[in-house]
Amino acid sequence: MYSLIEEHDSDSYAMLQSLAKLPTKYKLNGMTITTGEPTKPEAWLSGKTAEDIRGSLNTVVHESLHNFTSYYPYQMLSNESSHDYDFGDSYSAFMIDGSDIALVKHTDVYNSNELKRDIPKALRTFRYNPYITPKSNLGSQKQGIYGLLDEFNAYFRGTLISYKLFPVYREMGSDNPSAYLDYMQNMSSIRMAYFEFKYYMLAYLNRAETSYPEQYEGFMSNQDLRRTYTLIHDQFEQLNENIDQRITKLMADLNNQGIESYIKDNYFWVQNRGIGMNLEAIELLKEELSKSRYTRQHDAFVLN
Repeated sequence: MYSLIEEHDSDSYAMLQSLAKLPTKYKLNGMTITTGEPTKPEAWLSGKTAEDIRGSLNTVVHESLHNFTSYYPYQMLSNESSHDYDFGDSYSAFMIDGSDIALVKHTDVYNSNELKRDIPKALRTFRYNPYITPKSNLGSQKQGIYGLLDEFNAYFRGTLISYKLFPVYREMGSDNPSAYLDYMQNMSSIRMAYFEFKYYMLAYLNRAETSYPEQYEGFMSNQDLRRTYTLIHDQFEQLNENIDQRITKLMADLNNQGIESYIKDNYFWVQNRGIGMNLEAIELLKEELSKSRYTRQHDAFVLN
């Protein structure tokens, strides 16, 4: 597990190394803050075969990044005397890349569960439950925009390592073309999270603007939050474009080798086997996100 992550995603490997070295006690403004120990990354593996491990890496990175985002702020705060920490303050440490960790202080939020009033049934896609409903203690609900951004980043990083494992599957695919189906299956569901969580975050900001104007002003005034949203969004958007380009090239390469490959009826096919691509749900979300109330909100929130 560790060797694959180190070879194919050095930023995620550095994140895991930093997570493993974190203490459990911090001195902040004369207070001692005690935290639990982060869950060990290997706890997120599912199964023991080589393919089980490869297929679990997106979950390992995703869940470990949640731990990093929650625990690493204390490390940053203890190293930076400029931050005036008060007991009860909430922070997130968002990994932009291996050298850029964004410390974001939380402002007041409302519970994301309220979005169930705004999201129509046709757009209640795979992650509507549990991230929006039923009401729970998930960070995506109780931490509002900050929790939704945490999920957005975790899905980006999970998708990214799945994408970067292509050389491993290409080597296997030279003898067994169906290996590419495993590669695509590891990305087909999690890549959709870009559209889902972008939609949730913009819907959250829209509701805040109309129903919680003071909170909305807090979000708009939080330059660290807006910068982090901008950078993660742009990276995830580019990753999805790269995935589309890779799929197109992969199908062309396979067909040039006489191995039939195509996309039909929401499925990616190699010879007589196919895996679902969630294309219909993605198109519904794309159509919704193209509406002016979302494009206006996104343009107002990003930092250029």
